[in-house]
Amino acid sequence: MENQLNKNNLENHMYPYDGFKDYIEKYPFIVIIGKYDHILGPRAIFSPIIIDDDQFIRNLLRDALNTKNKFVILNYDKFYSQVCKVDIKDEVARGKKQLYAIILVRHVDYPLIPTVYFQRIETIFRKLGEENILKDDNSIFENFFNEIQKMYLDKNEIIPLESANLEIRSEINTIRGFCELILEEKRKTGKLSEDLIIKYVEIMLDSCDDIIETIEKNLHNSLQGS
Repeated sequence: MENQLNKNNLENHMYPYDGFKDYIEKYPFIVIIGKYDHILGPRAIFSPIIIDDDQFIRNLLRDALNTKNKFVILNYDKFYSQVCKVDIKDEVARGKKQLYAIILVRHVDYPLIPTVYFQRIETIFRKLGEENILKDDNSIFENFFNEIQKMYLDKNEIIPLESANLEIRSEINTIRGFCELILEEKRKTGKLSEDLIIKYVEIMLDSCDDIIETIEKNLHNSLQGS
């Protein structure tokens, strides 16, 4: 289950969109590994790009930590973050565990990444081994990122989601357009031609069928990948 928090407020100017604008517009997402350190507090411990604003990551992790959900969505102005929280056993830590976060930062125009993808990404993360993860070693997390890059970034596996999003938006715009035409005709003439209504409704029903087909196709592909 996902929890969605809206961070669209006046504080957005401090969030480092300009710092990763080029990357986020070129690739499906940015990978950040965060940790809720019992001593140092929430912090980023790995990312393939330099994020100058440490406070952004701290705030992001705190917001995600304040929910009980494993999967959290944080909405910002021009981007959003999807967070998957991962418990790692640590016998010497308070509570006998350390809490890590796999963060994927996405452009606001891109659709949400389905939970099934996050489950696969978490599996890859856990394959690093608990001992290795607890070392907080950049070279170890680099291996994790390289695996994610091969699977999702190089192969563009997430890209069909973007394509589906555009297809659905296009069909919704078609339906909206004909709804507006019907309203405009009614306001202008006070009546509607039956033939015109039938024609418009048939086109809108075709768009509805296309939306259903796109959703079912992408759902089927996602389930096959799980």
